[in-house]
Amino acid sequence: MAVPLVVHWLTRPRPMRIPFSTVRFVLEVVKQRRTRSHLRDLIILLLRMAAVALLAAVIARPLVGEATRLAAADDKAETVKIVMLDVSQSMGATSQGIQTMARARPIAARHVGYRSGTQTNLILSGASPLAVFDRPSTNFSTLVDEVSRSRPLPERLQVQPALNRAAEMFSKIGNEKTRRELVIVSDFQRTNWATADFSVLPLKTVIQLESVGATQTPANLALLRVGCQGRIEAGRPFRLEVDVGNYSPTPRPVTVEVVIGEALFRMQGQCSAGNRSTLVTEATLPVAGWHTGLARVVGIDDGLPDDNTRPVVLRAHPQPTYLLLTRQSPNLRPSSSYFIERALAPAASKTQPQERIIRADPARVESDVLSNANLLVLDHPGKLSYERLELLAALMRRGRGILYLAAEPIDATNLKLLAKAAGSSLQLPVEFAPPAVGQVRKNLFLSDVQRKLPPFTVFGDEAQAILAPVRFQGGLNSRRIEGALLDDVLATYNDQSACLVVTACGAGTLAILNADLGSSNLPSSPAFVPLIGELSSELLGLDRSPDAVPSGEPLAAYLPPGTGTLANLRIEHPAELNLESTTLGELHEENVGVLWQSSAAGPPGVYSVRRGAETVFALASAIPPEEADLVSLASDVMTDRLSGGRDVQYRSVLKEDETHDQLWSWLAVACLLCMVMEMLSLRLFKS
Repeated sequence: MAVPLVVHWLTRPRPMRIPFSTVRFVLEVVKQRRTRSHLRDLIILLLRMAAVALLAAVIARPLVGEATRLAAADDKAETVKIVMLDVSQSMGATSQGIQTMARARPIAARHVGYRSGTQTNLILSGASPLAVFDRPSTNFSTLVDEVSRSRPLPERLQVQPALNRAAEMFSKIGNEKTRRELVIVSDFQRTNWATADFSVLPLKTVIQLESVGATQTPANLALLRVGCQGRIEAGRPFRLEVDVGNYSPTPRPVTVEVVIGEALFRMQGQCSAGNRSTLVTEATLPVAGWHTGLARVVGIDDGLPDDNTRPVVLRAHPQPTYLLLTRQSPNLRPSSSYFIERALAPAASKTQPQERIIRADPARVESDVLSNANLLVLDHPGKLSYERLELLAALMRRGRGILYLAAEPIDATNLKLLAKAAGSSLQLPVEFAPPAVGQVRKNLFLSDVQRKLPPFTVFGDEAQAILAPVRFQGGLNSRRIEGALLDDVLATYNDQSACLVVTACGAGTLAILNADLGSSNLPSSPAFVPLIGELSSELLGLDRSPDAVPSGEPLAAYLPPGTGTLANLRIEHPAELNLESTTLGELHEENVGVLWQSSAAGPPGVYSVRRGAETVFALASAIPPEEADLVSLASDVMTDRLSGGRDVQYRSVLKEDETHDQLWSWLAVACLLCMVMEMLSLRLFKS
C-alpha cells in the first residue's frame, strides 16, 4: 500500500518560475486548475492504494467467522489431546469426486501435529477402537503418518467403545489442571451417532466435533441382504430374496445379478425413495451342500460403490430327518406317537416306510443322533434327566427346533427343567402344571386362535369352520407369567389354559402342543396333517442358511451338528484377500459342538471351514447395512441432547469453508472496481 504513495510523492508536479509579463490572468487559471488537480490526485491515489490492498487480501484469502475453542486455547498451557478419526465404511463415500476420508485426513493431521506443551494420541474408530499409543505422546510425526495411512474400513462405527477408550486415557491424567481436549473427525452418520453418550468423559473436557460430511447427502443404493426365508432343500425351488436400500430422494429402477456357482439369477424392480425393497426370484440348488457366490447391482453409479456388491452363502439340505423321542411302542396303534409320526410323513406306508423319521427312547438315544436330527419331537418321553435337557437346550440355542407334546403330568416337570437349563434364552409365556387331583381335562375346544400367524395361516378364511369341531383331552394346566410375551400363545382353550405355545430360544424355537393326541379327535380331523405340517415347516425353517456377519465385529458361530470332532478342520479365506491365518479366528471343541470364534470377522468375502476337500461350514462377511444410510446427525442433537453436560463445539468443515472462503472473490471484484473507477476518474478529470 505504501508503493503508490511513494510513487505519487516522487512524481508530484513542482512549481516552476517562468518570466511572463501579464501574469495576473495566468495566475487565476493556474489557481483553478490546481484545485481540480489536487482532487483528481487524491481520488486516484486512494483508488490505487485500495486496489493494491484488495489484491493483497485476495492473495491472502482470509477466512471470517469465530475460531474454534481448540484454536483459541493457550499454547503454553499443559494439554492432553485425543483425536478420534472415523474410519468406518461411510467415510468412503464420495461427493463431487472427493472421498470423505480425503477431507478428513488434513483436518486430523492438523490436530495431531506439533503444539507446545501438548501430548496427543490418535484413536482410529471403526468396529473397535484402535489407539496408536497406549497413552498420549509427543511423537507427533508417527501420529501424522498414521493419519496419512488411514483408509475407510468395511465396518460400522461403534461410537461408545471409542468414547470409553478416550475417557479411560483421560482418567489416567493425575494433574487436574491439565487441559483435556477431545477432537472427533467424522461424517457423524446418523445410524452410528444417534446413541452416543459423552457423559463418560471427564466433566471439563473440551470436545470439538469436526464434521467432514458432504453438505448434501450423497444418493446411495446398497445391497442389504441376500438370502431366503426358511430352509432350502436340494432339488426343490425356493424364494431367493435380495433386500435393496434406496437412500436417495427419488425412486430408482434396480437390476441385481446373483451368481451362485455357475448359475446366474437376475432380478429387476423399482426401489422407492428412502425405503428398503425386496426383489424375489425362484431358484433351485441341484445338490445338497454349501453354495457360495456374489450379488451385485448392475449399472449404478452412487455415493458408496463398495456396498453395491455382497457375498452370498446358501446351504441346500437333504430331505429333513425327524427324531421322535417317545417311550410308546411303534406297534401300539392307535397312539399319540403313531398319529404324530403319520402327520410328519403322510406319504409313508407299510410297503414304503418313511426312513426320515427315527424313533428313539429318550433315555437311550445317542448325543450324535440328537445333534444330527433336523427336528426333535417329544411325545410321552417320560422323565428326562437334567443332562439330557441341557443338551436339548443347547441344541435350541444353536438353531434347532423342538416340538413338545405335553400330555402327561411329568411333562410339566420336564418343561420346567428345560426352561431352567436354557436360562435367559428361553422365556415361556406360561407356566405348565399337572392337573389338580380329581380334575379331568376333556372336551376342550379352542376359544382364541391367532389365525393370522403360522401354523393357522394354512387354513386361511376357513380356520373357524375347520377348527370348531375339534375337541381336545388331556394335557396340562397353565398359568400366565406376568411380564411375559403373550403373543407366543398362539391358541387357547375354553378353560383359558394354553393349547399351542411357540417361543424362541436363542437361535431356535420351542413349540408346545398341550394335548394328548391319543384321546383327542384332532388326529381324525382334516386340520391335523396341515397343522402339524405347517408347524414342522416353521420349526425346520430355522435351519436356514446363516446371514452374513458384520465385517470387523466379533464372530461366534457353531458349526452344523454332524460336523464331528475338531480333527483335521481348517479355516480358509478368499484367496484374493491374502490374509494371515491368525486373523481368521480359532475353532474350539465344546460339549455341544465345534465353535468358530474370532475377535473380528474378516473383510467382505466368503470364509469356509473344511475337512480335506469337503466344506463343512461356510460364512459370508459383509459391510453392515447401517453404513449405507449416509445421512448425518443434526448438529444441535450432538451439542445438546447427547452432550451429557459437556462443552461440545460443532464445526462443519465444508459448510464453514463455503461460507468463510467466499470473501476472497468479493475482494477480487472490489479490486477490479477500484481499477475501473481509477480509469473513469482519469477520463473525467482529463485536462
